[in-house]
Amino acid sequence: MATARKQVKKNSDVNVVAIPKKAPARTRRAAKEAAVDLVVSSGDLATPPRMVASRPASRVNAKPMNLDVMIETVARAIATTQDHYKCIMFTDLESSTEYKRSMGHTKGYMRNRLFCDICEQAVERYNGHVVKHLGDGIMAVFEHAIDAVLASLLIKRSISDGRKKLKKLVGGMNYRVGITCGYVKEIPGPAQDYIGHAMDKGARIQSSALRNQILIDEIVFGLIHTKIRDYSGDILIGAPKNMTLKGVGVSTLYEVSPKQMGLESSISTRLKTIFH
Repeated sequence: MATARKQVKKNSDVNVVAIPKKAPARTRRAAKEAAVDLVVSSGDLATPPRMVASRPASRVNAKPMNLDVMIETVARAIATTQDHYKCIMFTDLESSTEYKRSMGHTKGYMRNRLFCDICEQAVERYNGHVVKHLGDGIMAVFEHAIDAVLASLLIKRSISDGRKKLKKLVGGMNYRVGITCGYVKEIPGPAQDYIGHAMDKGARIQSSALRNQILIDEIVFGLIHTKIRDYSGDILIGAPKNMTLKGVGVSTLYEVSPKQMGLESSISTRLKTIFH
């Protein structure tokens, strides 16, 4: 068994790498060139390994990428994709960054994962599709506005019913939900995604919601108000409120909630939340 030695500058320590004698000459030569220094401890101090480039700088291929081809590919993909009318839901878990800083990333991940799993199962229950996870929330699409609203109410009820269990496990779980409808364009690729004004508006509606509040806009309200009679014993809709959404403009928003839970915008519900 042969060995390859690499002398460390300003230090007598060497890195010893075992190389089989029967190894091809090319393998032995590559192993010698790839030899790097080990961490050398000296008392309470340690010297980190010196990492070397995989190849000399003169051999790096510095040829710039062909942007014209990229631009043409992206433009063709967008131009050939049809518009789809979808109902979009955005959910967001409150204070996830602060939670991870104080409780650690393991518990932070668990809290985020539980919230996203609750949202995902509610979406699937009402025939929706989760397009992507946003770290501490999801973005989902539905074919029908009433399904998006019912899914959001299921999220609210599930978290409320499991409040004590969730609080014991990961602490408080407060959230915001925003829903809108509109034309979007699906972007082709390995991961499904959408672009369009409705996407931006849905995200702004969600960020405008109060703690544990579900907000819909005038488009969703117009699509579901004829169906509310069928769910009059279950769904509570708040009074319209005009709000200015950043980058979107003025929109009329409505709060929706399970009837037995009340509206988050009402004083009595907000007091209950504080005392809980």
